[in-house]
Amino acid sequence: MYGVGGESELCYEQIVSDLIINHHLFDAFQLQLGITKETYGFNGILGIDFMIESGVIIDLKEMIVK
Repeated sequence: MYGVGGESELCYEQIVSDLIINHHLFDAFQLQLGITKETYGFNGILGIDFMIESGVIIDLKEMIVK
C-alpha cells in the first residue's frame, strides 16, 4: 500500500463481494487492509476507484463531497 509520502506499508489485499456503503452495493471490490490508525491517525482511505464507481463529486470551490 502506498500513500502520503509514497512509502510502502505492509497490507493485505483481498477482493470482497457485496460491500455496501451508504446503500451503494460494490460487487467484487478490491480492498487493501493495513495499519493506518496508529501510524497516521485515520481509519482508512477511499481511493479513486471507489469514487468513480460510486459517482462521488468533489466540489473544491465549496470544499464538500457530494
